[in-house]
Amino acid sequence: MFDKYDVQKRNNSRLIIMDHQFARTLWRRLKFSNKITQLVSNRKPLGFNVQGDWEMSGVNEAMRLNKYRHDEYFSPHKDAQYAPNGDERSLLSLVIYLNDNYEKGETKFYFPKAAPKFNTKGLTIEEEIQAYSGLENGYECVTIKPKKGYAVLFTHNLLHAAMAPHMENSLNVTERIVLRTDVLVQRIGKPLGFAICPEEQEDYLACLNFFREAQQNELKLYKNFGEFVKTSEI
Repeated sequence: MFDKYDVQKRNNSRLIIMDHQFARTLWRRLKFSNKITQLVSNRKPLGFNVQGDWEMSGVNEAMRLNKYRHDEYFSPHKDAQYAPNGDERSLLSLVIYLNDNYEKGETKFYFPKAAPKFNTKGLTIEEEIQAYSGLENGYECVTIKPKKGYAVLFTHNLLHAAMAPHMENSLNVTERIVLRTDVLVQRIGKPLGFAICPEEQEDYLACLNFFREAQQNELKLYKNFGEFVKTSEI
């Protein structure tokens, strides 16, 4: 896979490895945790047609290794959902810190302090942040300092950022490395797939139009902006 990122938003490198066995190992560690079970209970995945009850079903086998060298970062963003089918979708992002022998390089999570000034439906991340009066004024920031072997679980729609590590005082350390994957949930009972119910039809069509508009804007941006980070899959 070759993909592109605007370096003003993200300039680190990423490697995707499909590892079914490691996904099973992570799943065995997670599924017996009462805290995680409580976190997932009564929660539904993002998107359309999420009626019914859902339960944890596994871990996404797509392991994304993110490497951050000195001054490389991932600006505030929300994670995308993985949906192998309409009845199994990702609900939580799982980040595992693989090293910690560097300075800074924290993960920051942003929680809105109050309701936005206007409807945020269909806005970009930058526009949504402004609707909440900016990062400094509109959000409560929680900072997680990386610790080797520790993991963080959070919902995909939580705004967060990966801060740049500093390596000047770290001997023989050239990068910050984290692994990112997803916790999956599965619909219990009758399969419904991706069928759109009548009350969701208007929002679904609006979402489809936003997606098409975003594609056109990205094409214009790529034409005028030459610096991108390429990712590859092996």
